Amino acid sequence: MMQNLLKTDRQAADWGILFAVGVCIAIIALGGYLTQFPLATEDPTAPDMFLGFFYQWQLANPTILSRLTAWVAFAVHTLLIWMTIYWAVEKSPRTYTDRLKPVNYVALGINALFIVLHYLQTAVFYDGLAQDVPSWTAQFTVIMMLFIIIAIENRRRGMFFGKKVPFRKEFYRWLRDYHGYAFSFAVIYTFWFHPMVFTWGHLVGFLHVMLVMVQGSLMFTRMHLNRKWILILELLVLPHSAIIAMTQANSLAYMFVFGFMSIFIVTQMHTLRLKTWVKNLIYLGFVATLLYVYLFVRQPYQINEVIRIPLIDYLMIFMTYGLWLLFARLTGRVDSLRVEEPAPPMPVAGD
Repeated sequence: MMQNLLKTDRQAADWGILFAVGVCIAIIALGGYLTQFPLATEDPTAPDMFLGFFYQWQLANPTILSRLTAWVAFAVHTLLIWMTIYWAVEKSPRTYTDRLKPVNYVALGINALFIVLHYLQTAVFYDGLAQDVPSWTAQFTVIMMLFIIIAIENRRRGMFFGKKVPFRKEFYRWLRDYHGYAFSFAVIYTFWFHPMVFTWGHLVGFLHVMLVMVQGSLMFTRMHLNRKWILILELLVLPHSAIIAMTQANSLAYMFVFGFMSIFIVTQMHTLRLKTWVKNLIYLGFVATLLYVYLFVRQPYQINEVIRIPLIDYLMIFMTYGLWLLFARLTGRVDSLRVEEPAPPMPVAGD
């Protein structure tokens, strides 16, 4: 049935978006029903509290079964998707076409099945992984995914105002072969961390992770490389994080909004190949906004909020590259720590 409905990668992306929006509507419909579950109250000894944040969407009295359903589903979901990645990387032709391969249908089906299962699991047990692990773990997995995307896309759009960082071609090969395992773990962990409750922050977050699942399922298709599609997936983290911070009445909203906007201006917007005058207008608008906010709304010394997230992301990229390069040199995979030739560009998909 799926093969009759979905023949191309763009059709799969379109139907994936519709499916994700439909699930979000179902989450809204479920909202009132979930009020029957008594939730935990703020605990000063909770693992999150050293960051000044308490994740409130967890049961007051969790059971072994409520915990087990979340953890087992997360583990099985992850392992099955890892099997499809292995199938695609090791057993399928590495050709980028607009036609779906059997592995794409299987990956789409697995993700759709576990999305429905999580919805039912929330309705029956409410629990997610949040019951047992702090929320910063879910945040870190998303940050990891974002900085790896920046590293991979360096070959096409550059990293700093369109300028490329000269990483070794073997580094990109390593990222190509293994980023799927890291991304799928990150998105599935985040997906099962949260119960499917209705707040605007959760809703945007679930929309984001479901679309990333669609992207991961379209491995070795042209849509998987589509610049604008990738950019949309990168940018969805901005409204999600800002809404969460604002609903918590937290000043971190400035850090999230301006931090992710900085990454967009320095790196991501160069995907769009904008004219120079358009870029200059965006630069001026951003600087003017910062001047207004940190002179009249916030305090001038608080402008360090703008660089916190970009600093973490870019440092993590260079730390990852440095560790990979050291390991590759020690194991004989490369014979020098220097870049000897420029990395070839990635295959280009239609925009």
